[in-house]
Amino acid sequence: MSVQDPTDETVTTDEAQIDDVVLERRSWNYGYIGEDADGRHHHVDRKRDRIVVTKTRADRDDSGAVPVFSLEGPILHSEGIVLASNGAGGDDLRRWIAFVDQEIGDEDDESGWAERPVSAADEAQDVLEEVL
Repeated sequence: MSVQDPTDETVTTDEAQIDDVVLERRSWNYGYIGEDADGRHHHVDRKRDRIVVTKTRADRDDSGAVPVFSLEGPILHSEGIVLASNGAGGDDLRRWIAFVDQEIGDEDDESGWAERPVSAADEAQDVLEEVL
């Protein structure tokens, strides 16, 4: 029987970068809610029925047949929500949008949102409210 001495190896983290992608979803499982007044980005993860808050927007990769969105960490907050049966926003998502609108930012801000994408549904709702 032979005896083997363990070798002394040093592992450096500088050479091996850890991938800090915390979420990667195809377009039908991802939605962007917007950026709040404090610079945090709010996303919908339809695959796990949750809202994810990060420091950055998602990167979009259009190299395949379906766009893929990737989020880099850390995740600042995650909140479970119930989405509509077709994966669209439901009451929980509307409550989240209203919560950020009312609670985030300082007293001088009219809104807790710095930027929100405008959807066709939102525009149609605004037009209907003006007409009625």
